[in-house]
Amino acid sequence: MKRTKLIYAILAAMFIFPHFVNAQEEIIITKKHNHHHGELLIINNDSGHDSTYVIIFEENAPERFNAPKTPSFGFMSKDQKYLMGIGGYVKGTISMDFNGAINDPAYFTTSAIPVNPDPGNGELLQFNANQSSLFYNLVSLSDKKCKFGAYINMNFSGQNYTPEIQDAYITYGGLLIGRTTSLFTDAAAIPPTIDSEGPNGLTYKTNNVFNFRSHWGKKKQFSAGLGLEMPSTDFTTSNAQSVTNQYIPDFPSYIQFAWGKNRDSHVRLSSIIRNVNYRNNIQDKNNIISTYACQLSGLVTVKQKLVFYYQLAYGTGISTYIQDVSGLKLDFMPNNIVDKQDDKAGKLDHVKSMSYYAGLQYNFNPRTFMSCTFSQVGVDVPDDYQDTDLYKEGYYLATNFFWYARPNVQFGAEYLYGRRVDQNDNWGQANRLQVMLQYNF
Repeated sequence: MKRTKLIYAILAAMFIFPHFVNAQEEIIITKKHNHHHGELLIINNDSGHDSTYVIIFEENAPERFNAPKTPSFGFMSKDQKYLMGIGGYVKGTISMDFNGAINDPAYFTTSAIPVNPDPGNGELLQFNANQSSLFYNLVSLSDKKCKFGAYINMNFSGQNYTPEIQDAYITYGGLLIGRTTSLFTDAAAIPPTIDSEGPNGLTYKTNNVFNFRSHWGKKKQFSAGLGLEMPSTDFTTSNAQSVTNQYIPDFPSYIQFAWGKNRDSHVRLSSIIRNVNYRNNIQDKNNIISTYACQLSGLVTVKQKLVFYYQLAYGTGISTYIQDVSGLKLDFMPNNIVDKQDDKAGKLDHVKSMSYYAGLQYNFNPRTFMSCTFSQVGVDVPDDYQDTDLYKEGYYLATNFFWYARPNVQFGAEYLYGRRVDQNDNWGQANRLQVMLQYNF
C-alpha cells in the first residue's frame, strides 16, 4: 500500500512541478529533442558566432532522441570550409525495480523479464552511467548543394564501460555510408525516454548501411529513401538446417510527407525486403527464404505544445528489426519435416511479427515537457511451437518528465512497466522507477 501511494505521489509531482518552472532561458524543445547548449564557441572563426552552424550540425546528425547533435564548441579550418564539433554528454541514472526486475540498468527490455523468477528477487537497485556519450561532427560550410560530412558517436555500454561505436558514417549530399540506424527506422518519430531501449515495439536496428535520401517539393515536404544494408541471421535451426554466410543485402525504403512549421509533422510509409539463405541438410542444398514487411509511422505537432508519435509495423522475418525480440532467433523456425520425399523437408517456416507504439508529449514551456508511451509486440509462430515457452507478446508503458534546469543540464524522472507473455500463456512482469541527471557539453 505504501509503495502504491509513493508511485501516485511521484506521478502527481511530475504533472504539477512544470507549472512552477520559470523558463528564463531561450531553449526550444523541437521534434528532434536536440541536446541543448548555450553559446556555440567557434575556435579560429573571425566572423563570430553564427546560428546557421547549429542547423548544419543538426542536419548531419542522427534524428533519434538520444543521439547528440550540437556541441558547445567547434574547430574551424583555416580556409573556413570545414567545421568540426566535439561534444557529448554525461548521463547518470538511479533505478529501482519492484514487483519484478530486469537485471540491466540501461535497457528495460520486456522480453528479458523472467517468467518464473527466483523467489526473493522481485526488487533490484541499479546505478548506471554507461550511456554517457562522446561524438565528433564534421560538416562542410560550402555553398554547394552536395556537401560532405562525417559523424562519429560512441557510448560506454561495452563490458566494464569500454567504448562502443553507435554511429560512424560519412555523408555527401543524399548519400550516407557507414554504421548508423537502419533506414527502416523512423528515427524522428521515436518518443523520448530515459530508458535507452525505448518502446518494445520500436523497429530499430543499428546496421552497416549504404543509403540514399532525397527531398523535393516547394517546401521540401516530400522525401524518399532507398538503402542497402548488411543482412543478419536471427533464426532458429534444427539438425535439418545450418546457418550459412549471407550475401544478399536487406533492401529498406520509405516515402514521407511533412508539413507544419519547420516540417515538424510527418507521415512515413516504409518497407523492407529480405532474402536470407541457409543450408538445407536434408536436401543437401542451400535455400533462400524471402520476406517482406511494411510500416506506417510519423508524428503530429500541434501548436508546439502537443506531439503525437506513432508506429505500426507488420511482416514476416523482421523480428531482428524489432527492439524487444531482436536476438531471440524468431525470424524463422524449422518446420520439423524430415521425409526427403516431401518438398518441404528441411525448410524454414515464416514467423509473422506485429509491433506498434503510440506516444503523447506535452511541452509545458520551452524547458519542460512530459510524455507517455504505450507499445506492444506480437509474434505468431508456426503451430508446432504453440504451448511452448517461446516469446508470444510483450507490453511496454513509459511515463516520464524532463526538465532543462540550465541549457546544458537536464533532469528526468520515469516510470516503466513491462510484461512478457509466452506461447503457453505464462507471463512475467516488471516495474521500474528511475531518475536521471545529464550534462551536455
